[in-house]
Amino acid sequence: MTATATLQRLTAGRNRFLYDPACFSDFSPACFDPEHWYARDAVTGTATGRGTTWFVQDGDRHMVLRHYRRGGLLAPLLGDRYLRQPEASTRAMREFRLLAMMRDAGLPVPRPCAAALLPDTLLTYRAALMIERIPDARDLVALLQEGPLPAAVWAETGRVIARLHTAGIWHADLNAHNILLDAQDRVWLIDFDKCRERAPGRWQQANLDRLQRSLRKEAGLHAHWHVQHDDVAHLLKGYADTFPL
Repeated sequence: MTATATLQRLTAGRNRFLYDPACFSDFSPACFDPEHWYARDAVTGTATGRGTTWFVQDGDRHMVLRHYRRGGLLAPLLGDRYLRQPEASTRAMREFRLLAMMRDAGLPVPRPCAAALLPDTLLTYRAALMIERIPDARDLVALLQEGPLPAAVWAETGRVIARLHTAGIWHADLNAHNILLDAQDRVWLIDFDKCRERAPGRWQQANLDRLQRSLRKEAGLHAHWHVQHDDVAHLLKGYADTFPL
């Protein structure tokens, strides 16, 4: 687990960093520059979505480097810039600390390695995050295009979501892309940007509803989609057995 007591801070000019030294052979601000990793021949892959994500390796540790980018109406105007606010409220620092807290609580989420707050004007900042890559893990969307999943996996997915909700964590985008299975069929949850702690309420059911909408949406996007009739029922039973609504 990531113990919050082990975290360290670094200030370089106006830039501020929070990091777990156990994740790096030698942490420096350059760790947030993809060229740093390319120069070391340590980029093991990339993925493209709203922006580019880099998969990098430092010794035996595999990590994911992501620079935050806006979506929505402000994306063409601001791109990867956000309006300045107190450090604790910035995107990267919030996600980093939330991941560290969840890891301390034993939840199956990625280990946070480093967060960067990069002010670039008096009014705006950029941000980036590095997390540990979950070995041999694939998301539900990729897996369900290949074949059905056992009922036990669906039930465990429900239990993991229930554990998240028991801890009072609202996932802002609980969809089939953000649920992973590793080689041992362990369930992991990812992408906690904009997520936060909340008191119990209707959001818990809304999270489950969002996931079910995601599964239906993906069914219309793929020629091969292997969700069986009772799969969602198994998920909901696993959830209800752990955290009754």
